[in-house]
Amino acid sequence: MPTFELVERASQMNSYLLFVSLLSLTFVAYARIGTPDAINLSWKRFWKMSRTESFGFDDDKIRPETQTFLLINFFIAFSLSVYLFLLSYFPKELAAVLSLIWVAIYITSQMLNFRIALIITDQWHLSTQLADINKQIWSFSGLVYLSITFLWLIYGQAHVALRSIFLAVLIAAYIWRQVKAWRACHQANLEWYYLILYLCALEIMPVLFLWHWFSGEYN
Repeated sequence: MPTFELVERASQMNSYLLFVSLLSLTFVAYARIGTPDAINLSWKRFWKMSRTESFGFDDDKIRPETQTFLLINFFIAFSLSVYLFLLSYFPKELAAVLSLIWVAIYITSQMLNFRIALIITDQWHLSTQLADINKQIWSFSGLVYLSITFLWLIYGQAHVALRSIFLAVLIAAYIWRQVKAWRACHQANLEWYYLILYLCALEIMPVLFLWHWFSGEYN
């Protein structure tokens, strides 16, 4: 007679997620092969507050493919973290769809909002510096999200604390990005009222809208 093996779906799902996490870790390993001190450089660039000409990775220290690997790791690790966070509130399928939508909106908005502001204010020369700020934040925060993901998969019972840690990292990275962008614009002598308009119209309002929609629809 044929035999049937019962496999717990939760264990299967954790195995899939662990595989994706290990895939993300592989990209970090490739980044370190290209630039052995890539993690240390990401840490320094994350905190760097210098003149706009110095933003971004040093070409003589880190290769473009290394930066690409770190950004791929950010996308994978961040998406997994968002999924594991939403998994506490929604079924697996819905959490997967919402996490992909949320991550796509989050990344796209951070890529486009400052470009829209620079076009309006005719300060397009700042686009390279502000794009490099995104890379700085994403490259290092991706390593943090990857660590959170592994902790989530290993210590699932501590999900309440990990949800708080994830939110704290997300908010801290978002605020730090605004601080670095504000300083870059200030060093370029951009008028302060443009900065206020940018923050209100392209940063604060979309976040408030998404939060109001999310809490109203699913709470």
